Amino acid sequence: MKALLNLKNNSLMWACGLAMTLILTGCGGGASTERNVAGDVDTTGGGGGTGVPEYSGTTFPESNDESLFNQYFYNVYRGTGDTGCGGCHSLSGAASGRPFADSSDFRISYNEALNYLDRNNPNSSRFITILSDGHTLPYCQQNTALCIADMTRAIQGWLGLVSSETTEIQLSAPGDYDITVTKQLPVTGSDDYDSVVSAFSTTVYPELLSYSCDNCHTSDSNSPQQPYFASSDLNEAYDAARSKIDIDDGVLNRPLAEALSRFVVRLRSEAHNCGGDCATNAADMLTAIKAFEGMVPAPVQVPENWVTSRALVLERDGILASGGGRVETGAIARWDFSEGDGEIAGDSSGVEPRMNLELISNVTWVGGNGIQILDGGKAQARVLQSSKLADRIKASNSYSVEAWVAPANVTQEGPARIITYSNGTENRNFTLGQTLYNYNFLNRSTSTDANGEAALSTADDDERLQATLQHVVITYDLTNGRRIYVNGSFTGDLDPAAPGNLVDWSDGYSFILGNEASNDRQWEGIIRFVAIYDRALDEEEIAVNFEAGVGEKYYMLFNVTDLVDIDDGYNSYIVFEASIFDSYSYLFSQPFLYRLPGAGAGAEQTSYTNIPVEGMRIGLNGKEPGVGQAYAKLNATLDSSLYGDSGQILSTVGTIIASEGGSNSDEFFLTFEQIGAYSDVRVEATVSPVLPTASEQEPDIGLRSFDEISASMAVITGVPVTNANVVDTFNTVKQQLPTSSAIETFLSAQQMAVAQMAIEYCSELVDNTGLRNDFFPGFIGNFDLGVSSAFDTSTERDAVINPIFDRVVGAGMASQPNETDMKNELDSLIQNLSGRHSGEAASETQKIVKATCAAALGSAVVLVQ
Repeated sequence: MKALLNLKNNSLMWACGLAMTLILTGCGGGASTERNVAGDVDTTGGGGGTGVPEYSGTTFPESNDESLFNQYFYNVYRGTGDTGCGGCHSLSGAASGRPFADSSDFRISYNEALNYLDRNNPNSSRFITILSDGHTLPYCQQNTALCIADMTRAIQGWLGLVSSETTEIQLSAPGDYDITVTKQLPVTGSDDYDSVVSAFSTTVYPELLSYSCDNCHTSDSNSPQQPYFASSDLNEAYDAARSKIDIDDGVLNRPLAEALSRFVVRLRSEAHNCGGDCATNAADMLTAIKAFEGMVPAPVQVPENWVTSRALVLERDGILASGGGRVETGAIARWDFSEGDGEIAGDSSGVEPRMNLELISNVTWVGGNGIQILDGGKAQARVLQSSKLADRIKASNSYSVEAWVAPANVTQEGPARIITYSNGTENRNFTLGQTLYNYNFLNRSTSTDANGEAALSTADDDERLQATLQHVVITYDLTNGRRIYVNGSFTGDLDPAAPGNLVDWSDGYSFILGNEASNDRQWEGIIRFVAIYDRALDEEEIAVNFEAGVGEKYYMLFNVTDLVDIDDGYNSYIVFEASIFDSYSYLFSQPFLYRLPGAGAGAEQTSYTNIPVEGMRIGLNGKEPGVGQAYAKLNATLDSSLYGDSGQILSTVGTIIASEGGSNSDEFFLTFEQIGAYSDVRVEATVSPVLPTASEQEPDIGLRSFDEISASMAVITGVPVTNANVVDTFNTVKQQLPTSSAIETFLSAQQMAVAQMAIEYCSELVDNTGLRNDFFPGFIGNFDLGVSSAFDTSTERDAVINPIFDRVVGAGMASQPNETDMKNELDSLIQNLSGRHSGEAASETQKIVKATCAAALGSAVVLVQ
């Protein structure tokens, strides 16, 4: 009997084809690139790999599983060229004993392929692991990460994980593993961190330098390439190298041919920068890694009194929570950044030509699928491949751009190019950009200019763009024009231009992430998904894709059967939804009890009640992490009356757990203070109450908000808030001005905005003869003099300083700046500026008065209240 769990899938999958043609037309052949209908064996000679022979067999797909195998796997990999497996894995090939890509008999190929498939964990299928080990397929040796990503997508397509409907995910029992305490490379802040970095510096690090890795893998190199594992900063070098070292190469004393450390594989199988003797260099690197492992301290054993579940490793034991949930009809280009390594991010849309993105300069991979673009970096497709966007979108006169992005900050402008299809700052087909808190959408049509202006931007007051992960979609069609959607909802911003035809789009532009073709509109942040459609998605479809989320998720079933002691033959599991959150951590959420039939189980579960579950913590590699224990206060009771089709929910919260060794080696388990009849009560340390100090009291002062600041400056200077130049400056810097009166929220960026407002008000004051004569009655004649005459004496300087102090500060208040100190500061400012601007032009005199005014008007005297 199989237990099924109906769960709405939130994994990032796709609905209309799969990128498994593997740069077919670019490698020759010129065959058709249309996707085959499921169930039809490709007989055209163009199924998916270069040199795909005509199918001559007599057996054809019969079941749905066979049809999907044929569509997504067989018609791709039975080719005989660099990207296919048929040259060897056929009945007449060099690997005739493993004919999973034989073009003469579909049934033989299908039955053979089943031997290398892991349905519960597609990423662990033998097809994948053999590529990771450096298989001889030429395409994979040239670009291992992209090759593995392609094979993974093919397997997922075979397993039916590409529909856009809610699917039935089967939860099955994982392996029964005891907690194993193994060596791990410590992360920053760990007790052993410093000693392990020191060991790294005398073993692996010198070996890296001996291959001149510091020519590229350092931040100060002439051609810097991340990760910076050859950095002169040993901590930075170790942190970057940690994920490239498999500590078990030393623990298990693996031979060279079986070593998994990336540093060894790059030398052994990919001949990367190894000179003339790669085998010797790879052996030397493995020797260094084994020496390093010997210096890593042994782990502390799990205390005997802990009440624990069985153990799991995410990628080994987790059940992939995939099966659809996305709408992708019309997707013509797509990047999920699942490669995780290498210099190419592959286009997984299945639509030729493939728009693979070259990662240029300062671009790094992030965990959980994604790339981080920093200053100087971008990801760019070639012009020829990018042309498919213009060709298809001009034909439809509509399109959508969908992305999951996390801007590095809210100070970028230009607009900074998040996604662009253009050739410089003056010509584009479309651009999604950032200006501070706003998203910008430029689109070239017969109703806009060649630069796509006037732009559509989100409203300043809405502050739609935030420095956090957001789902952003821009759409265009001839009915609605441009629209922007953020986190599943239409922003309500209306296109300033009427809808126009896209006939003027150029096919000579490049598609780029993170910068402009001219490299002068840098954007920084993380991009975790991008897709381009040749149609405008509607609001319902966009909401569906937002709910689907981004990245792969797993279900982890922690066995607690022996702890809850329900004697009915069913096994009990506490299940978490888990995912790789980023390069440094995992996300665990929504734990629930789920029960699966074991040996001797009857048709129905027995009743049970009042089984306590308290003080649950997540264990990692033999210990309990000190942070992220969101379930330590859990107090739940297991009861069969609360158990439904999806089990019994224990909590709806999530938590972040720091990564140590990576998703294929970090071992998780659960500990409990109380579960069933077993207990290990933890006594929390008693903390004496601490009375707040004066610095922790509510402050007596606060900040003026953006509108209060402008109004105050208007009253002081006499320049109205409706002054056109003041309004322009105010609208530009409004988002940088304080929005809260809480003094604790003050940022340096806010002070810069206040200064710009002060400069604008003072400029308008001095440029208006009537206003300045009223403000500075003792300096009227000096405004037309040169600097040396206008500020020659203290009396002349006081004629500027005293009115400013009186208007800005006032007199007789309980709390105010010291008059002498402030006037002395302003006097010094005037004298310093006079020394640098000693010309006889009256305009220089007026500039100094403006600067002196702005220094006082932009100070805390006006900002603080």
